Amino acid sequence: MNRSRVRYDVRMKSKLDPTTTPAQKMNIFGNALRQILTVSKEEYRQREKQYQAESTSRPKRGPKPKTSTSGHVSDSGD
Repeated sequence: MNRSRVRYDVRMKSKLDPTTTPAQKMNIFGNALRQILTVSKEEYRQREKQYQAESTSRPKRGPKPKTSTSGHVSDSGD
């Protein structure tokens, strides 16, 4: 069996895509970023309203109840 060994202690270099130029890659990245960042105010308000409704329906975490039955030396009142 001739398996190539993978080393986890060194950084692996990614293989470059020879079919695209760096300018094309930046153009693709810029378009994707623009699509993410250009959200209409109405859509943002709807998402925020939905998030607020979901967050109010979830129970909040409260403080842990204090118990004196831990058996620790500092709990004794001597």
